[in-house]
Amino acid sequence: MSLKLMTILIQKMSNIKKTWELQASSGRNGVIRERVDNIPALNCYVGTISVSQAKLFLMELDNSIQVHANYLKRFVGVEIQILPLEFNKKELVIILLENELSEIFIYFIEDIIVALKDISNQEDALLAITQKVNYWKKLFSKFTGDLLTPQQQRGLYGELYFLNLLLENFNADRMVISGWQAPNGANQDFYYSGTAIEVKTSKSNNPSIKISNEFQLDVTGLSNLYLAFYKLNEYPGTQNSLAEIISNIRNRISTDKELVNVFNDKLESLGITTETESEYNNQSFIIRDEKYYLITPEFPKITRETIDKAIFGVSYEIVPIECVDYEQTLNTIISEITNGNI
Repeated sequence: MSLKLMTILIQKMSNIKKTWELQASSGRNGVIRERVDNIPALNCYVGTISVSQAKLFLMELDNSIQVHANYLKRFVGVEIQILPLEFNKKELVIILLENELSEIFIYFIEDIIVALKDISNQEDALLAITQKVNYWKKLFSKFTGDLLTPQQQRGLYGELYFLNLLLENFNADRMVISGWQAPNGANQDFYYSGTAIEVKTSKSNNPSIKISNEFQLDVTGLSNLYLAFYKLNEYPGTQNSLAEIISNIRNRISTDKELVNVFNDKLESLGITTETESEYNNQSFIIRDEKYYLITPEFPKITRETIDKAIFGVSYEIVPIECVDYEQTLNTIISEITNGNI
């Protein structure tokens, strides 16, 4: 980053910081937002979710604008989503998930604002944002010391465990890896021709399934949505570690060098680089139970359609024992993916 640009960001930082502080202390409910006047040709906002105090940057888009999966990156402390609006509109939302990263998040958003100030085309704006995301995600990783939290490691192990199951059941490595959408910030972790799978993990003896937002179990636009839930134990050791399962998957696809690079890029989006991978070789994860559920209209869940439109960023927990009627087998999911011609 140039010295001139850094000077601009520092000068502007106090303004956006003050806006977020005022929103957080306003006492209002729901999503509090203020338009960014420095981007006159686009409808952009900075906002705060009142309940969680999460900071947001939002850009309004026409429904006709295609948002490529590469634009929806998820990296350490930050998630990017597309949310529907009324009147044939939608929003690109950049959400700060970890409040301790507020200072660097402010610089990140200010850099985006500077990049968008002279742009009037929504597609050009998306391209500019993804360029900034690709740059700043590396800075976020360095700022946080590059290591995932224990909860993030557990969640990623669950995703890679399911990914490995798919690689074992299909002779279509490229399609399987491509369908792993969690690194792109999608609402569900895997997507294959209309069938989506969300993966959750827990190490508790009395586990609950923690749902992060009102879109994770939303079946809108999907043929089928499944929930994979893994209960696991954790022990010190190198067997069944996060580093080992990464290595196993990489070895399985090793004959396709381009695919290995795609896999490595997805890991980097989640905060694991080849330089830090060895740091994840001291914790063993043992899957002690696995359940798969079909998300039907009756399945216990909170979705966008079931709550007031003023409410945003809903997280909740589901008791697995109450979901027995919705259990499916892994083979059923494999069959559905197969029928979608993976």
